[in-house]
Amino acid sequence: MEKRWRKIFQFRAFVSLLTALGFGMAVLSGVLLFIAPSGRGVRWMWTLLGLNRHQWEQMHICFCLLFAVAGIFHLSLNWRPMLHYLKIVGSKTYGFRFEWLAALAIGAVVFAGTYYQWKPFAALLEFRQQIRGRQQSPAPDTIVRPDGAKQNRAGIGQMTLMEYCAQTGLEPSEAVQTLQKKGVSIRPEMTMRQIAELTGVHPSQVPALLTAP
Repeated sequence: MEKRWRKIFQFRAFVSLLTALGFGMAVLSGVLLFIAPSGRGVRWMWTLLGLNRHQWEQMHICFCLLFAVAGIFHLSLNWRPMLHYLKIVGSKTYGFRFEWLAALAIGAVVFAGTYYQWKPFAALLEFRQQIRGRQQSPAPDTIVRPDGAKQNRAGIGQMTLMEYCAQTGLEPSEAVQTLQKKGVSIRPEMTMRQIAELTGVHPSQVPALLTAP
């Protein structure tokens, strides 16, 4: 019975495929989060493959954990080859190998380069910011009211939501419901600056959030 089960289900193959799946999803989610725009105010705006930024963050954490657990099983099933890598070439004894030093050196360079912002690593992080910046269009200096008139955004943070709705013709209840659908609870007497702090955007960008579907 045991031999028959081994023919149907091979644990070593299962662990290898599970490790590959965890690695692939960790890389995919990591790349998507690398290019995803940052800020609380855009998380629910950014959606790819049916998942928003917050959901991709959760996927990344869970699949990294899956990769780590599967990797432990993979190492346990392949411990003999790993021990072989610790032996001196042409000998059965354990000792220092230059491969250890090379692997540790690469890890140290990546860690130090990221921490001290050395040029190759800093350029990569700057490239990430450039990609994110292109996805976030700057807010215009004026807002267009329902009657077609334009209004300057300067000082909009001092206005309450009720005052803003009175000037633009927007129903306060509709604005409140719009943000509630996005997971943000506000009140009509709150200022636009307070709403901006809750949504993680600049006060001049709040009007766009109040009318976005």
